Amino acid sequence: MRTLLLIRVFGRPFCTPVLADRPPKRVLEIACGSGLWSSLCHDYFARKGHRNIAFHGIDLISLAPDLRKSGVNWQFKRHNLRKPRLPFPDDYFDFVFIKDAGMCPYSPAQQASGLSEPLRVLKSGGILEVWDSDWVFRSLLPNPSPARKMASKEQETAEATATYTFSPATPFTRAQNSFLRDYNSWVESAFDSRKLTALPCATIGLSFNSEVDLLEGVDSRRIAIPLSELRWEREGQGKKDSSGRTRKQLTADQLTIRRTALLTVIQMIEGMEPMLMEASGKSRDEWDRWWTAMMTDLFQKGGLVNGECMEVSAWWGRKR
Repeated sequence: MRTLLLIRVFGRPFCTPVLADRPPKRVLEIACGSGLWSSLCHDYFARKGHRNIAFHGIDLISLAPDLRKSGVNWQFKRHNLRKPRLPFPDDYFDFVFIKDAGMCPYSPAQQASGLSEPLRVLKSGGILEVWDSDWVFRSLLPNPSPARKMASKEQETAEATATYTFSPATPFTRAQNSFLRDYNSWVESAFDSRKLTALPCATIGLSFNSEVDLLEGVDSRRIAIPLSELRWEREGQGKKDSSGRTRKQLTADQLTIRRTALLTVIQMIEGMEPMLMEASGKSRDEWDRWWTAMMTDLFQKGGLVNGECMEVSAWWGRKR
């Protein structure tokens, strides 16, 4: 569900503009999980007449179905991603894609040298792209301006999906919802105890910027997806926003995107329940009461009208 959501808000399965005109021949998806991204990327290129692209997936366990039955030129390799070296030769792939590998110790989300192996297996002229999110939630302050240097098509996608492009200059504040503040505190504590960062986006950005000898054309794209209709959006309907456009009521599709984002957040918190409960110091009964109160607040009491967002980011560059 998260993969579909991200492709929807980014507009396609990748953000680098290079691949739109020059499709790759051999693609590696690191931490591929179910292989859904590879399947959707294959479909994207197939619709444009490029059907002979080889997709390779690698992960700790085998979750992906045999995508060859769906017409994908697909190979899966089971590999312990906690090991520092990838089981592929140098200069092998045209496109290496990494998504949501934030808990992998050797990923660019956790150490600035985390791009060395993906770059080793990437051919000269090939593209490396990483998608990820911080584990801590923030609230977007009212009426933010679009990120600078945003291509018109990317801004059109943001407007169509009612999402917000942002940059380091975009004003955020800490999450206003008390339950998300609880979660933020616990997830930071849980990650610290495991020597992981709950804010991988800063590390990934540093990783790309530190590889100036190997990467060129480095760029990024960052999007905030509100988790509900925001108070200042509702109050501003019929008025002009910071870009001079008249703010309209959210469409059914735009509301669905936000509800999907919220559902993925709930699923993420639920998936981390054991370590969050440990960090919180709560008993099982206390946790269950907290969980029930959170669900009521988020889904029935309008607890997410103050700017709470899922922040998603993409970085890419071309190997020299």
